[in-house]
Amino acid sequence: MRKQALTLLALALTTACGAPGGVRVEGPAPPSESRGPVYVIAYMGDALQRPSDFALTEFSSMNGVRWQSWGGEQAVGTGEVSGTWCLPGCGTKGYPATITLTGLTRFERTGYYARFTVTSSGHKIEDDLTDQKLEVPPR
Repeated sequence: MRKQALTLLALALTTACGAPGGVRVEGPAPPSESRGPVYVIAYMGDALQRPSDFALTEFSSMNGVRWQSWGGEQAVGTGEVSGTWCLPGCGTKGYPATITLTGLTRFERTGYYARFTVTSSGHKIEDDLTDQKLEVPPR
């Protein structure tokens, strides 16, 4: 008798869930992409958050970067750019420069910037520092 009562109860509970017309869902949809940390992958493969110093290419780096923005569709920072291409003019310090990271790509709650551009007023910047790809994890 107890087994029959449990079976009837389970049957009653499962049929009660099937309301006529199906299930109705209301309210805003959840965000399509989860928020989480955002990184830039430096030339040698290190994933960094708001780095003050990092390599852009084999021959160029940014130093002393202060980020005005980070984590959105683009990140913008100012610091100094240097590399073998600017010697001897940039000496040990580098040229004042702005770096812009774009192409925010998200993978499993983590974001990575996919492109960068470096600009400097009054100084010629190497062509391979303009609209260049950054490493991002494979999908």
